[in-house]
Amino acid sequence: MAHLVAVRVVTQLLPERADLEPVAVGRRPRQRRFRVYNVGIAKTGTQSVAGIFANYRSLHEYFFADTVEAIGRRARGQMSESEFREFIRWRDGVAHLDVDSSSYNSFYVDVLADEFTDAKFIFVIRDCWSWLDSMLNMVLGGGALMPDWLTEHCRTILGDAYSACLGQDDGELQWRMPRLVQDGLDYWSRANRCVLEALPLERSIVLRTSELSDSLPALAAFVGVEVSTLRNDLRHVHRGQRQYHALRRVDAEVLGSAYTDDVAGLMQRFFPEASATPTRTAHGGEWASLARPYVALAQKREVKK
Repeated sequence: MAHLVAVRVVTQLLPERADLEPVAVGRRPRQRRFRVYNVGIAKTGTQSVAGIFANYRSLHEYFFADTVEAIGRRARGQMSESEFREFIRWRDGVAHLDVDSSSYNSFYVDVLADEFTDAKFIFVIRDCWSWLDSMLNMVLGGGALMPDWLTEHCRTILGDAYSACLGQDDGELQWRMPRLVQDGLDYWSRANRCVLEALPLERSIVLRTSELSDSLPALAAFVGVEVSTLRNDLRHVHRGQRQYHALRRVDAEVLGSAYTDDVAGLMQRFFPEASATPTRTAHGGEWASLARPYVALAQKREVKK
């Protein structure tokens, strides 16, 4: 079936993207050298990974609108599994990327692993507290510029309490924040577990967001390129302008109640040090106050044992 797709280039959807400075990127190779998918969820370093591989055929949030809408249609039963797989094959074949670093790849890891048996997978995971704070900080700046398809995608992550203009109404934001926290942490746990279950481990590398800067040798060896070709200088090209510090608005008991056993299990598996002496987030900000509910709950579990 031929695909007649109007590819949309969406710019400045969120205010924090409006002031990005241009970065120098050399000429990309004309041919694909390898096939790698970053399948970390949003706000775990997807743009950083794309930047690290900027000397290769690497893109971030490739076919954003079209892919997110296809994911939604598939979830609603409006696109069959065979049609969705055909779309994914078509999408891959348009640009022949070396590295496709798109947050929504996490929604169909099983399809990617099945359709592209030569593909390798990078999975980056971030602690739940700094992830949620960063996610809220990004989407609360949406406002009237955010299109409907992106608003719906954000609701997939943060639940029905989210709306595009929520960041402009402090009172409404305060009232909805407990639901955003609960649904956000549920998504963090569910999405990361789904990726881990679908990953072909023999073709995958798993990293924490805070380790990206120190993982260039491991990434180069995993992909099969010289480490000197990777761009450590482009690992932080995406910086937010306005900081909402959303989780500071939430009572510690609310954060603690949202910290379910499923969330705790992943945190203990990938971030065991958070239960001892929480210090700093992956992006350098203090996070002890965000981790306090986690520490308290971890201590209670130890007492029960």
